[in-house]
Amino acid sequence: MSDAHTNLKKVRDGGYCVGCGACALPGGPGGKMRMTPYGEYEPDLAATVSPSQLEKACPFLAPELDEDRLAETFLDGREQSSRELGYYNSISAAHVEEAEWRANGSSGGMVSWLAAELLRTGQIDGVIHARPVSPAPPGGPFYTYGISRTVDDVATAAHSHYHVVEMSGVLEEVLETPGRYLFIGVPCFVKAIRRLQTLDPRLNERIAFTIGLVCGHLKSVNWSLSLGWGAGVPPEELAAIRFREKGEDIPAKSYHFAVRARGSDDFLVHDAASIAGGRFNTGAMMLRACDFCDDVVGETADLTVGDAWLPEYQFDWRGKNMVVIRSAHLEALIQAAFNAGRLSLTPLSARQAADAQSGGFRHRREGLAYRLEGKKARGEWHPAKRSFKVRPPSPLRRLIYTLRQEVSLISREAFVRARSAGNFEVYAGSVRRAMQRLRFAELVSAAPRILSVRIRHVLSKDRRS
Repeated sequence: MSDAHTNLKKVRDGGYCVGCGACALPGGPGGKMRMTPYGEYEPDLAATVSPSQLEKACPFLAPELDEDRLAETFLDGREQSSRELGYYNSISAAHVEEAEWRANGSSGGMVSWLAAELLRTGQIDGVIHARPVSPAPPGGPFYTYGISRTVDDVATAAHSHYHVVEMSGVLEEVLETPGRYLFIGVPCFVKAIRRLQTLDPRLNERIAFTIGLVCGHLKSVNWSLSLGWGAGVPPEELAAIRFREKGEDIPAKSYHFAVRARGSDDFLVHDAASIAGGRFNTGAMMLRACDFCDDVVGETADLTVGDAWLPEYQFDWRGKNMVVIRSAHLEALIQAAFNAGRLSLTPLSARQAADAQSGGFRHRREGLAYRLEGKKARGEWHPAKRSFKVRPPSPLRRLIYTLRQEVSLISREAFVRARSAGNFEVYAGSVRRAMQRLRFAELVSAAPRILSVRIRHVLSKDRRS
């Protein structure tokens, strides 16, 4: 076995693989991906070829191609920088004013609007993004990467998709079909695309723009199945799932999902917090690799979009995006739309943008340093990561990071047992027990911050009135 194969095996077997599919791209490294019983993608190493390119394709290997180096190589919007956001030209809180993009999106509608705008104006021929599988095969997956070539196609894939995908198949289509494309993905996927662009001139030419999605972590297919099962739809009967439902009685930060059973045309809406393991940030069935990523905001993307979780916006059920622009071309396009009254933009500072995703940065910087310390102390192999100056976490924060990992691992195993037993309570009981201590520790840690946010929200309402 080559050194590259050995290192990729370390990534896969050590729990550092996000299943992106970069190492399985035909015509590049080559190979194929497979779905595990845990509802996660991983490479079939026996089928993988071109070992000399494997390490450069994998986002967790070849540290010389880290986010900083790739950003310097690909981005023209590097007027400013911060340790949380990387390079950027401008940052805004934004939403779409025209049509139904905001109403039909999970937040402010900016991702789908921009994709449609690039298509409408002929600047791209297709949008590479996660799309719903209809009908989903029994047991999932419910979303796969595909290419939208019309504005209507883009609209059907709106919303956030907390669901694993892999991109080897769709990139094969890009290699076979010349044109200009927009790629949309979470930070590690955009990083993998950038690496593939350094390896294949066709991808470098054809992927004209990239949009990064602010990412807390990836969820397995099994998480989708668990939400459906907790809502009364067993895994084999779940036909479709949507992860972010809107409504005047649903605050922006309250995650409601909708599921549809096979043979039914109706979606049933539920509060994710009412389902065992349903609270997104507790980490149930999170990919293990996500605990070893330090890029929250897609630092290698031309533009990044996430939720503007700031006091003045987080209670607005209509949704508000945070937009970080690193492309002079996209900045001009967005500014022109704002001047025409098609978009709403409010400038944000880098500090405000970091505050809007403060939980993610704590987990990916402070928490990552703590987890890497543990790996080193136990003599376990881990990918090389960038170094950030962070204060050592308090004993309470260390406990929270440890308990989150426990919830992730326990939920992962418990759901497989529950499916084998045909009994949801096998999973739910295990997760509830694992979460009890975590929820208590998080509440103790977050109490001062929650009180501060609510006070600031009340004060901001008074200033607006």
